[in-house]
Amino acid sequence: MSRVSVIIPVYNVEKYLPECLDSVLCQTLRDLEVIAVDDCSPDRCGEILDAYASKDSRVKVIHLPENHRQGYGRNRGLERASGTYCYFLDSDDTIVPEALEELADLADREELDAVFFDSENRYEREDLKKLFAPPMTLRKGTYPEEAVSGAELLDLFMRQGEWTCYPQRTFWRRDFLLREEIRYPEGVEHEDEYFAFAGILAAGRARYVRKPYFRLRVRDDSVMTSRFRPKNFHGYLLNYYLMNRFAAQRGLDTFGVRSNIYRMYDRAMTLYLANNAKFDLSEPFVSERDRIVWSVFRNYIRGEFGVNNVPPSVYEKIRRYRTVYIFGAGVTAQRFCNRLEHKDGVLIAGFLVSDASKNPEILLGRPVYQLDRTDVPSDAIVVGAVQLQFWDEIREELEKRKIACTFHRW
Repeated sequence: MSRVSVIIPVYNVEKYLPECLDSVLCQTLRDLEVIAVDDCSPDRCGEILDAYASKDSRVKVIHLPENHRQGYGRNRGLERASGTYCYFLDSDDTIVPEALEELADLADREELDAVFFDSENRYEREDLKKLFAPPMTLRKGTYPEEAVSGAELLDLFMRQGEWTCYPQRTFWRRDFLLREEIRYPEGVEHEDEYFAFAGILAAGRARYVRKPYFRLRVRDDSVMTSRFRPKNFHGYLLNYYLMNRFAAQRGLDTFGVRSNIYRMYDRAMTLYLANNAKFDLSEPFVSERDRIVWSVFRNYIRGEFGVNNVPPSVYEKIRRYRTVYIFGAGVTAQRFCNRLEHKDGVLIAGFLVSDASKNPEILLGRPVYQLDRTDVPSDAIVVGAVQLQFWDEIREELEKRKIACTFHRW
C-alpha cells in the first residue's frame, strides 16, 4: 500500500505527458504510486507511459481498448489504487514538488476526508488570457483554519463565489470515496461537477488550504477551451439531474446545495437557448435514463408547464423568504414551479406531498419530500399548488408547525 495514489487519465497529450509525470515522480513524498490510464490514445502516450513504468516501479499503466473519456478512466484508476489518499491529476497539468507530502501530512493530522486548495494558471499563448480565463487561481474569501463538514465548506465557497469543481484542486481520503460510493459519472462531459459536489457534501471533515499546489495549463484544444458540442449541453443537464438525485437521497437542502444545482440548470439552459437552432441536442441522450431526462426537459421547454396571472400579492409574500417549497406534485405544481423559477427568478427547493410513495423521487430535477417526514427550515415558505379543497387541511398542519405558507387560487 502506498501513502498516495495519483490517478491520471491520459489521452492525446504526448507533448505534455512527460512534464506531468515528472512533476509527480519528483515529489518530496516518495511513498506514492501513479495509476496512469491510457484512454486508447491515438498518439504515443501509451509508449511514453510504458517507458516510465519500465524505469520506475511506482508507475502502473492501464491500457483501455476503447476511448471512454475522463470519468471512466478516473473510476478505473480509483479501483486499482491502493493509497491511503488519492489525487486526480490531468495529463497536461503539473503539481508543485511539496504538494503531496504537505497535503498528506495535513490530512493525517486532522483526520480529513478532503482537502481543497488553489492553483496557478500557465497560458500557452498570451491571447488565451483574454479568450479563456478559468474561474480563479487564488481564493480571496474568509475560511476557517480548522476542519468543518463538507456541507459547511461548500456553503462558504458558494456564498463567496469561489467554488470550482476542478478535481486537481482537491486531495481525497481513498476509503472515504469508496465507502460513500463517490464516483465520476461515465459517458458524461463535465463529470467533475457531480463528483466534486457529491464528494464535498459527503465529507465529514474537510479543510481549505490557501496555497497553489496545482498548476493548470491553459492551451488550445483542451476540454476547457474547445468549442461547443451537444455533449456539453448533455453533460450539464445530466449533472443537474444527478445532483438533484444525490441531494434528495441524502436529505440535503442547504444554500450550497441549491445554488450548485441551480448553477447546473442555468448552464444547461444557456447552452440550449444558444445552440438549439444550430445542433441536434438530442443526439447524446442515448441511454434509457438520458432519454427520460431529455423528454422531461423538452416538455418543460415547450411551455407545457407555463402559468400566467399569478397575483402580485403571492409574489410579494414569497420573496420575503429565503427558501420556497411547492406543495403538490401534479401538473399544476409543475407549472407553478416553472413560472416562479424561470419567469420570476424564485429558486424552488423542492416539492412537498402528503404521500411520497405515490410520487416520483425527483420531479423536474427537484426532490420530492413527504411533508410529515421533512424538517422545513424556519426561513422557508410553502406555496400551495393543489386544488382548494385539499389546501385547507394542509394549511392547518403547516400553521401548527409554525411554517409560513400561502396559496394561489387556480
